[in-house]
Amino acid sequence: MKSISFPLVLLITLIAHSPVNGADSIVWESVPLRTAEQKAKGMKGGEMGQMAFTLTLCKQDPSLMAMGIDTAAIYISEDGGRNWQSRRAGIHSNGVQSVAFDPGNKRVLWAAGLRSHAKTERSFPPDEKYYDKKADGIYRSADLGKTWKLLHRAAFLRGQAQNEYFAFDLKNATADGAVIIFALTHDQGLLRSEDSGASWQKIGPKGIIGNAIKRDEDKGWLWLAADQGLWLSRDNAVTWCRIETPALPVKGLVVQAGKPENIYLALGKAGIWQSEDAGQNWQERNRGIWKQNKWSRLAMSPVNAKILYADATETGGSLPCYSHDGGLNWHPIESREAGFYGSSVYFAEGLVAHPTKAMTAFHLYPPRITHDGGKTWQLFGSGVSGSRLGGKSAIAFRPDDSEKMVFFHTDHGASLTEDGGDTWSCLPAARQKDIGAMTMPGGAYDPTPGSQTLISAVGGWSRQRLCITHDDGRNWQVLAGREDIYRFFAWHPQNAKVVYAGTKTGGLCSEDAGKTWRQIDEPLRQMFAGNGDILYSLRKTEQRRSQILRSMDRGKTWELLGQELPHLISNFAVCPKDPNRIYAATEHSGVLIYDGQSWTKRGVGDGLEKDFFGKMIFSTVAVDPRHPEVVYAGQNHSWRGLARGIFRSTDSGSSWKNISGNLGPDLNVWSIAVSPHDSTVWLGTDYGNWRLR
Repeated sequence: MKSISFPLVLLITLIAHSPVNGADSIVWESVPLRTAEQKAKGMKGGEMGQMAFTLTLCKQDPSLMAMGIDTAAIYISEDGGRNWQSRRAGIHSNGVQSVAFDPGNKRVLWAAGLRSHAKTERSFPPDEKYYDKKADGIYRSADLGKTWKLLHRAAFLRGQAQNEYFAFDLKNATADGAVIIFALTHDQGLLRSEDSGASWQKIGPKGIIGNAIKRDEDKGWLWLAADQGLWLSRDNAVTWCRIETPALPVKGLVVQAGKPENIYLALGKAGIWQSEDAGQNWQERNRGIWKQNKWSRLAMSPVNAKILYADATETGGSLPCYSHDGGLNWHPIESREAGFYGSSVYFAEGLVAHPTKAMTAFHLYPPRITHDGGKTWQLFGSGVSGSRLGGKSAIAFRPDDSEKMVFFHTDHGASLTEDGGDTWSCLPAARQKDIGAMTMPGGAYDPTPGSQTLISAVGGWSRQRLCITHDDGRNWQVLAGREDIYRFFAWHPQNAKVVYAGTKTGGLCSEDAGKTWRQIDEPLRQMFAGNGDILYSLRKTEQRRSQILRSMDRGKTWELLGQELPHLISNFAVCPKDPNRIYAATEHSGVLIYDGQSWTKRGVGDGLEKDFFGKMIFSTVAVDPRHPEVVYAGQNHSWRGLARGIFRSTDSGSSWKNISGNLGPDLNVWSIAVSPHDSTVWLGTDYGNWRLR
């Protein structure tokens, strides 16, 4: 994306808020995380944040590249990886695990859409909870990823492997691309289409969890690597022969172009192996390899088959390794330029060699490039942002400084900006290895003028420990004995001695600025901005019903507001000017509004929309502190597919409009926060952080 001058940004902002143009013309501005040092180098930024299962480039035109991300579908680069844009219109699955350029037409792409459930188990037949029959399958784009169409429903299971699921036979190719396509699925095995994807037939071995397919155009050979073994067809998939391998599973596979009998396998903890005679004999190629790692990806230079790259999962070490002698000797990288989150890489993700430059390759994440065959890697590419903000307290706004705020991220800790989001410092609390990692579910600033104190929590998705900092996050103190699932943080606006932390089943209150704490028995979720003594709780019953309660005395006693609701409330917000007005986001019933006496429901007839799956799963709601008649609500259908994004009401919830704008039409929203200084709306998504000024 090209840089935009300030006058143009101003014009876009004015148009976005113009009542004449309405919601359709709203343009959200991306806020990728970058350090001041990266800005000084001219980098636009892009912390990436989400896992990228695959990276590929167009062999006919290496300026075209694509990556598939676990919960963010497809990103495309048209300048050799320097800049990336999200392109997912028409993809309703949660993410994409494999993507390929059609060698017959460089504007045609193929993608494997998947549910990408975090706890996926790879098994055959696949467990239905790990894929979606309506949204997952084989997608095709004819316009370089701008729009997509689901051609065939199929299951693809999340997992660390080479994840190359497409191959092509070009003998009948037309100007529209290949006619004969091979696709490796996880519920139907290997498929072949002879009509450009309109219909598919099952071929090849049955009952497999495939990881890669390779085809040699000259000989028509097809190699298929799977957890269950390795197969070869010498007659273009008419017949198959299973090849004995030194170990299982076969996670990664590369084949020398024009010489398909020369192959290399990545065999998990068994390391790297080579055969030069189509699998009749094998040679171990592990000199320099750490065999305790799970080797899962390989890449070979099409220009020089002696130049290889190998990657393993969950290491954090000096990977990927490289070899310049055909795998006889492997070497760790010598240096890797640090991204926003440092230089370590913990998972084997995208890895691809350049088709014409022997010593050039790319790997993730974030995107990096090597020009010396893998010895050194430099940051390369801007625009991929995915550090998710989650929860009601995902942003801590500094009360007396509009330019200063702290973002709290799933998986990645905390980030501080002191210039309104232009540059950032990565300042997570210490990794809590025994209970997860460094997810920080939210936080709050001490309102004392000039204070640098924040409260937060750190840990895994399901358990965190309370923590506090007195220097804007540069040093965090983790509090022993305060382990729970934290959902909400707030500092009393009128009394800086009082601070709150809400948990899944209760909460905590400190009346000495975080030194000591007392238990709150109800699940604390909100505080009234006009009087920090007033708290709100969300109680869910076994009958899938909800109750919202209020306390007037800092959580000591509670009263039910209105009646018990026959809805599951996921989150709610209190009007900052009226403690009797509440907006609740429900999991299936739209938005509920409490006016001090009773609840009313807002749904499709009021401007809210159902998503692709026919659901209205609202995950978050926020009220503008400066204009309390303006309310925002966000949908989220994550772990299945995409929802319908973000909606706005300018009449206290009576009517709504979809304002996803350039982020739509399909979008999962994880958090909404409205600045108390200037009403800027901050949005947390799987595609990074966005703002609407």
